[in-house]
Amino acid sequence: MRARRAGLLRLRTRGKRTGTGDGRGVDVAADGFAARVHAELAEELPDEDLEDLGEDLGDFLERYEPATGPGADAEADEEFLETVREAHHRIARGY
Repeated sequence: MRARRAGLLRLRTRGKRTGTGDGRGVDVAADGFAARVHAELAEELPDEDLEDLGEDLGDFLERYEPATGPGADAEADEEFLETVREAHHRIARGY
């Protein structure tokens, strides 16, 4: 009975909001989805690119400046940006 009850309790908390202490709530399901998208992004990108991303992809996209100068690969840079944009859009959509 306890295992069944524990399972039911977990189902009830999906998508619920939990308090943050400041009167606002945090959507638990959305946070889990965002974490999963970040993990997928980490698998796709090289480690040196991940260091600059941070938690907020929207903030990263706003302040990102493409590499310039000799040896800069504009095509790879655009592919990197497109990958980050798609992850950001997935988080915003929620799927």
